[in-house]
Amino acid sequence: MLRTIPRADAMEFLSKLISLARPGVAALAERNAALEADAVRGRAVEAALRDACAALEARVAACEADAARAHEQLQQEIQDRRRTEQSLRYSETLLRRLHEDLEDHIAERTSELTRTIGELEAFSYSISHDLRAPLRAINGFAAILRDEHADRLAGDGDALLMKIETNASKMAQLIDGLLDFSRLARAESMKTEIDMTALATSVVNELAGDEGTRRAAVAIAPLPRAVGDEAMLRQVWANLVANALKFSAPRAAPRIDISGAATDSEVIYDVRDNGVGFDMAQADKLFSPFARLHQAPQFEGHGIGLATVKRIVERHGGDIGADSHPGEGATFFFTLGGAR
Repeated sequence: MLRTIPRADAMEFLSKLISLARPGVAALAERNAALEADAVRGRAVEAALRDACAALEARVAACEADAARAHEQLQQEIQDRRRTEQSLRYSETLLRRLHEDLEDHIAERTSELTRTIGELEAFSYSISHDLRAPLRAINGFAAILRDEHADRLAGDGDALLMKIETNASKMAQLIDGLLDFSRLARAESMKTEIDMTALATSVVNELAGDEGTRRAAVAIAPLPRAVGDEAMLRQVWANLVANALKFSAPRAAPRIDISGAATDSEVIYDVRDNGVGFDMAQADKLFSPFARLHQAPQFEGHGIGLATVKRIVERHGGDIGADSHPGEGATFFFTLGGAR
């Protein structure tokens, strides 16, 4: 039989049960809140992972595209290299053929040049012997006529015979100059160290015999030494100094200055005069054979001297030039390699 519990006791007991249950409900609420926070963080991490995955997929796609392009470029470079190698092989073959053809052409041209030189030597021999003899005969017969038969000549006969002798002598000088010029092409050179001051002084003293030279004041500054063929360089000084003397002779006080200077690679020499000078517009003709800038009656010459000088200077690895103005004198300068 059930025992009836008083109402007051029941209410007290129920109150105790509620008080006992309150802490569990609070903990459960806190746990539920923590779970909800974890769920939010999990969703954020999941979203971040999705974004990272998408970025990674895009990066992978870009890398694959770069790799594809690199592979295509590599294949293109391989093809280009193969074509280049083929072109090089073809060029080598073509160059080898051209070299062989060039060697054959050089051999042929050398043979032709040898024959031409032989013909020129024969021509020089002909000039030396076949032309000189008639000139000597003309000159000799003219002298005989003038000396032995002058009384039977007309009034101007003696003067005409003198002109024949003079022109025959000029022709002989021209032939000698031409032969000297042609011999330079094959003349052997003996290179030695040269005292250019002594050489120039010797040349000036040799040219001091005629009246025009004695009138001229010639100043020779200390000249740098040079390396070359002394005989050839003596010819250079002789031609340049003789020209300076000739073209300054009309002056009341002719003067010639010879100077030089040296650099690390070359030496340069100057021959300056106060003569009649020339127009630089015609300077390109100066060093050509038979070219003359002044009239023969006024200044004698055969137009070979400066051409000979140019050839000698070029054989010594140098160059020659001039500077002048009409009526203001002229300066001729030449360079030589191997300054000392």
